[in-house]
Amino acid sequence: MNLSQKSFRTKLGKRIQQLREDKNLEQGELAAIIGKDKQFINRYERQGANPTAYILVQIAEALNASVDQLLDFSNLEE
Repeated sequence: MNLSQKSFRTKLGKRIQQLREDKNLEQGELAAIIGKDKQFINRYERQGANPTAYILVQIAEALNASVDQLLDFSNLEE
């Protein structure tokens, strides 16, 4: 799999949204769990912000998922 940086960030945002919605969480609720604001989550889901490894771990833990699950783009719609 050869993803460009932009494609990776877009897919990651979609995956975060997918897992968040599976847990019936709003952006603000997920943000509160990790001590951030709603706009913080929005930047990842909609604007393709590039998270640090630490942020990936925080988001995964908040979603009761592993980082591997967070980075599994196989079930995303193109």
